[in-house]
Amino acid sequence: MAFNANLLLVTAFLCLLSVHHGSACFPAIFSFGDSLQDTGNFINTFANTTISKLPWGITYFHKATGRYSDGRLIIDFIAQALGLPLVPPYRGGGNFSRGANFAFGGATAQDPNTLAGLGLNVTGFMKTPLFVQIDWFKDLLKSVPSLAAPDRTFLGNSLFVVGEIGGNDFNAALSQNKPIENIKDAFVPGVVRTISSGITTLIALGAKNFIVPGNLPIGCVPAWLSKYKRSGPGYYDANGCIIWLNDFSQYYASKLQDELNKLKRDHREANIYYADYYGAGMRLFSNPKQFGITERFVACCGGNGHGCDETGPVCSNPLAYASWEGFHPTEAFYHAVSDGLIRGPFAIPLLNQTCSNHARNTADTLHY
Repeated sequence: MAFNANLLLVTAFLCLLSVHHGSACFPAIFSFGDSLQDTGNFINTFANTTISKLPWGITYFHKATGRYSDGRLIIDFIAQALGLPLVPPYRGGGNFSRGANFAFGGATAQDPNTLAGLGLNVTGFMKTPLFVQIDWFKDLLKSVPSLAAPDRTFLGNSLFVVGEIGGNDFNAALSQNKPIENIKDAFVPGVVRTISSGITTLIALGAKNFIVPGNLPIGCVPAWLSKYKRSGPGYYDANGCIIWLNDFSQYYASKLQDELNKLKRDHREANIYYADYYGAGMRLFSNPKQFGITERFVACCGGNGHGCDETGPVCSNPLAYASWEGFHPTEAFYHAVSDGLIRGPFAIPLLNQTCSNHARNTADTLHY
């Protein structure tokens, strides 16, 4: 019954937004990030990949779109809540008059040479860092001059979502068994500096409105729960998440917020807001039934020696799962996090104040 009610609410939500489509409070969204944000850039670059086929995309789109999930991502829910079309992937071509998504699956914040200097083995998928994505944005401005009009009004009125980015810097370090203190000391400062520098570059190009997400609670990710599994008191929190990994997520969040506060002081013409992915994610892990989730730490797709592909097992109801294939969340998880960011209790003022009409619409419809 809860599952059917949720579907009805989502349908009503989308119908309501279609009515308000012409009155979006931002003219466009430009987004940057990694696989948590990628809406198709990866598969438009590497066509024949696992995520280019079902069951990826099965829940909402009923086809693979290049999203690393069974359905929509947070950027999709934000766009729909603001009455804008889903943000198209830059490398997919098309109409970018309402924005473009430059996020790329596997992307890091820092560039490959920096990561190699920190002792990481760099893969090909780590060669689309934040500044490569910003270079793509610059290329777009050159190819569509109307976006970069001399008065920069369009860019100044648009919404820029920078991240989540940096998670793969940390994931790669964890996968290659770097000690957590080394990750804090050597990786976090570089990620924070890179994000700050990227925002500064975008401000110089005319951007003024920013949402900058932190990290999700990585201590609740099934892949890390499996890698770092152990017994004994004081290792897991009351929800079953690994304490030291979640402590790291919060440590990084605090450093990122400190830097964003400095940016606000240096660029008072800009609206820069932190998006608390960690808090919104922990709200679900602490009370999953509120969101219709019955499986927090079991992947919906793959498992038992199988990958998440056309031949692997898939759960019968992805909306009851928080994790899609062990690393990436489901649409249900992203929906819950988006609810927290748009409606509260982790609401972003840039959305619910600047876009008060749409925020009220969301408050009425984006719930469970």
